[in-house]
Amino acid sequence: MPKRAAPAWRRWAARMESELFAEVAVMGAALGRSLHYAVPDRLAARLSPGSRVLVELGKRTLAGVVLSLGCSVPELPEGVAIRPILDAIDEMPALPPDLLQLCRWLSSYYFYPLGEVFDLVIPFGVSEPVGAGRGRERKKTEPATPRAAVFEPTVDQRAALEQILPFVENPSFQPFVLYGVTGSGKTEVYMRLMEKALLLGYGSILLVPEIGISAQMETIFQDRFGQSLGVWHSGLSEGFRKRSWAEIRSGKRKIVLGARSAILTPVQNLRLIIVDEEHDTAYKQDDHLRYNARDAALMRAKIVEGPVVMGSATPSIQTVQRCAEKLYRQVTLPSRILNRPLPALEVVDMKREGGKRGIFSYRLRVAIGETLGAGHQALLFLNRRGYSKYYLCNTCGKPLECASCSVTLTYHKDDDRLRCHFCGFEARLPDRCPACGHAALFPRGFGTEKVEKEVKRLFPAARVVRVDRDTMSSRKRLVNALGEVRSGKADILLGTQMISKGHDFPNMTLVGIINADSGLQAGDFRAGETLVQLLIQVAGRAGRGEEPGRVIVQTYNPDHFTIDSALRLDYDGFCREELKSRENLQYPPFSRLLKLLVTSGDEEAAVAGARLLAALCRQRAEEFRKGGGAVAVLGPSPAAFVKLKNRYRWQVFLKTWTNPDMRDFVLAVLQAVKGDSSFRAVQITVDRDPSTEA
Repeated sequence: MPKRAAPAWRRWAARMESELFAEVAVMGAALGRSLHYAVPDRLAARLSPGSRVLVELGKRTLAGVVLSLGCSVPELPEGVAIRPILDAIDEMPALPPDLLQLCRWLSSYYFYPLGEVFDLVIPFGVSEPVGAGRGRERKKTEPATPRAAVFEPTVDQRAALEQILPFVENPSFQPFVLYGVTGSGKTEVYMRLMEKALLLGYGSILLVPEIGISAQMETIFQDRFGQSLGVWHSGLSEGFRKRSWAEIRSGKRKIVLGARSAILTPVQNLRLIIVDEEHDTAYKQDDHLRYNARDAALMRAKIVEGPVVMGSATPSIQTVQRCAEKLYRQVTLPSRILNRPLPALEVVDMKREGGKRGIFSYRLRVAIGETLGAGHQALLFLNRRGYSKYYLCNTCGKPLECASCSVTLTYHKDDDRLRCHFCGFEARLPDRCPACGHAALFPRGFGTEKVEKEVKRLFPAARVVRVDRDTMSSRKRLVNALGEVRSGKADILLGTQMISKGHDFPNMTLVGIINADSGLQAGDFRAGETLVQLLIQVAGRAGRGEEPGRVIVQTYNPDHFTIDSALRLDYDGFCREELKSRENLQYPPFSRLLKLLVTSGDEEAAVAGARLLAALCRQRAEEFRKGGGAVAVLGPSPAAFVKLKNRYRWQVFLKTWTNPDMRDFVLAVLQAVKGDSSFRAVQITVDRDPSTEA
């Protein structure tokens, strides 16, 4: 009997045994694993880990990133052939080794397909090689030498530099926390560290939480670093982003300043990372790859073996605890530049205002008038945009809600529209209540738009700039608005948390916090931390110039622990008490938290899916404990906004006490879900280290 011939794919694999193979993460395909492809001889010299390649997947031609190269492949199932790589896309690898390693960590830690991580990181299409961007040419300037806007370091700044600089000069991984009061000169410390790194030929990244802060710092850093500076954030045009990426990858820009995603740029020879306002929740992305840029910065610094400096006047509770555990080194800047005093805070108990309470207390109205009369500027803070918070029917008691989201519609008087701030739905204010038909709709609460109208009524000669998401529709408008304030063309700056941190307005001597209670009752264990940080940060905008500052805080809860801590600027005291509470309840940083969000267009399916998922998690948790692991399952429960964009949302929380336990348990749950047809009617999203419980 003649010997049966081997299948064609086995004969092909046998011929390729001495050839080169590439492990590839395919982009544009939600695969949970990498694939192997044969490397043709003509491409062997052009490929290395981090290179982008064209590959076939089924009948599609897609881009992929080479993860590794070798002379062997895993054992393949019967009938599976190894296809060749079609072509190399770029002349040089799109990703340097450290960024490639970071992407692999992001995929593993946040349970997100690696190919989709690359989709978010690399701004080029399949047919575009790195360097194809045609953004507008940046103004050509030579690297600037320090001007004669440059002060000698203060004693505190010099002490901080002496502690951190050795880790820049001889790079090694070390997290530092630059704990400096508002106005203490943290930015100057950042620039001197980056200057030293640049002189040594090292690259640096500086992260800021919002585009507005990036715009302010860009001018300062451009003067200091000239052509070495690259800028990266979502406000850049597509062409400019591609050009910036190519210039950063080539080493032309060795310093990158930007918002959250700047941590994912391909900086050459990176050895220093700085995270300004490290406590800010804006560093946590709330869709797609739900990563925290601060945590990514820590991991990337560990990969490149360089220091990471996290600066804040109000460090996160997690960071405070890591300092107490000696995992991070705390460096302090206890005083403002030139020993300028911190602002004086006074509280107005709005319950005692009497009569018909308006937006402004008598004390704040007088203070605004005094400030303007002295030729100084005032900042008014309210973390709520729009004219009225919502409309309520006095007959049936129901508010006007978005049809697609379980949230009230906010009224905007400028264009007489009701808007949903989540899905963008808008409509005209109806004459009658849609629920009961009575003409009994009345406004409740107020937002920045209504505050602006009241300011102009009380102070008609004042020049007012309002900064919120309604007025600042582009980065250019935001930059221009803040420029008007900084140059003295505006008298009053009114806005939401967009103006609460990082900005330096030397002539601003008064800060009025219109409603300090906003967010106090949020259904999130971090609500107190977020509020006290916000209040202390916005208070710090006052008195940063030669004139002393004052802050007037309007509140209905002056004795509340959180409000009282902010009024006394006692962040250390707040942290001590908050950490005791967190430890008793075993909330982070004393545990690890993960949210499984279950969504569906059908309400019953979402509820059923969440209950089924919780039951599955509890069953697996029992098995997990028998193996020595520890996990707690909380829920299911409706999300804070149970309906958004026509999808119903329920959630299950998981709590563990080690990262390995969290990873092992979630992988087991996701594997079980993948093979269970009962979950086909819902979508399950993993949110590790969620910033809120919303």
